[in-house]
Amino acid sequence: MSIALRLKVMSFLQYFIWGSWLVTLGSYMINTLHFTGANVGMVYSSKGIAAIIMPGIMGIIADKWLRAERAYMLCHLVCAGVLFMRHP
Repeated sequence: MSIALRLKVMSFLQYFIWGSWLVTLGSYMINTLHFTGANVGMVYSSKGIAAIIMPGIMGIIADKWLRAERAYMLCHLVCAGVLFMRHP
């Protein structure tokens, strides 16, 4: 399997999974966790803040210490580990 095809499959799966839970996250937080509307807004805005800050930080890390594909792999492994640890 070529690297281009592997990246396409990985990106599809990443955004497929992200889109499946992101849509229902707000109603889950309000109905199950009893968050207020302001709390839900803060959770959703934290994703935007991270999207602004993290590319610069990861760019520095990828340029100085890691190759880009290793940094990409590390990000996915860290996210998978956090999701795995948060699952009851």
